[in-house]
Amino acid sequence: MQFQNKFLGLLIGKLIIFLLAPMVVFPQAAEMADRNFILLDGEIMRKARNKLVFGAQKEVAPEMQVLLRQADQKLEEGPFSVTHKIQLPPSGDIHDYTSMGPYWWPDPEKDDGLPYIRRDGEINPEYYDYKDKEELGKLMDALRTLSQAYYFSAEEAYAEHAIELLRAWFLDSGTKMNPNLNYAQRIPGRTEGRGIGIIDTRSFSELPDMLYLLSGSAHWNAAIENGMEKWIAQYLDWLINSEHGKDEAVHGNNHTTWYFAQAIPLALYVDLQATADSLARAGLPLILDEMIEADGSQPKELARTRSWDYSAMNLLGIMSYAKASLHTGLNLWNYENPKGGSIRRALDFMVPYLDSEKTWPHQQIHKKNDARLALPLAIASRVYQYKPYKRLAEQISDGEADFLYWNLLEYKDLRE
Repeated sequence: MQFQNKFLGLLIGKLIIFLLAPMVVFPQAAEMADRNFILLDGEIMRKARNKLVFGAQKEVAPEMQVLLRQADQKLEEGPFSVTHKIQLPPSGDIHDYTSMGPYWWPDPEKDDGLPYIRRDGEINPEYYDYKDKEELGKLMDALRTLSQAYYFSAEEAYAEHAIELLRAWFLDSGTKMNPNLNYAQRIPGRTEGRGIGIIDTRSFSELPDMLYLLSGSAHWNAAIENGMEKWIAQYLDWLINSEHGKDEAVHGNNHTTWYFAQAIPLALYVDLQATADSLARAGLPLILDEMIEADGSQPKELARTRSWDYSAMNLLGIMSYAKASLHTGLNLWNYENPKGGSIRRALDFMVPYLDSEKTWPHQQIHKKNDARLALPLAIASRVYQYKPYKRLAEQISDGEADFLYWNLLEYKDLRE
């Protein structure tokens, strides 16, 4: 499939100066050797799997006990589908994904409430009437758990159910989702769909790795693999060439971050290396240069009414973008932008406010949930080999909420 990346071409033409700068470090060949996994660390994954599957230690590993307990629950869930919704999208095709902008409410000054008006951070209950996003969230949560449980236990039941879930959402003609988001995050009286709706599928950044985890199963076959490659290629084409996609790429806050964080892994999965390279380089000035100040603050997220939540969400997206970009030759973990901002400074800006005695000085209309920073801290503890991040992540974690595969191995070389 030929991708006519006109907006990427324009952006890349402006980025040559940035890309020639010595601050961008190209990884050594050893770092790039594993091409299978994208966001997951293939070396650690294989070592942990060898320890558990061939070392027969899964019964005594606490992390595995948690993962398998969660996976057993997921065996009872699904299938999920966009065809479970009641109302048809404007296209009349029930296979088109549909959702509503969460922060839009009827205008009390209008008899019909139209057009809706924005109340940032306040979710309109009507938002929950649109089931596609809820179904997608359940699907990706189940796939995440089941694919890892299969990989680390070799229990075929987990892979079998995960593959059935994939078929229902992506492949079966009666229940599949069309590969577009034309009607995502509609606003009554204003628009039937927006580029902003692409944030709904940010978990697709993990989809390629989930497919790799399942690909060793006896239930995996060429039809499934070819079907998923076709669906992802069509969706990526829409993501890059549609007006919604072009708008989202340059939106300017967490939406831009998660656009690139999902587009790069999808391009890599369907072997469009040149497209992935272009996306990674196009994202650099829009994300790392634009969004992080010298002190590590993220002004566009701090401007929101849920500034802690959005700062943490965008930071996780930046980390996903950085991990995917490694596969394009860009190592951005220690990159410092012209203002002096960096990924690590963005994390360190938030860390002091995990102290209960230090109040977050920015607007947060809901109670600040420290656990939102647990995964970024856990990732940073490995990237920067810094034990205090790991301890903080464990202190604020929601317990069994996050399975961290690297905890299956012992790391004694983290610096204090």
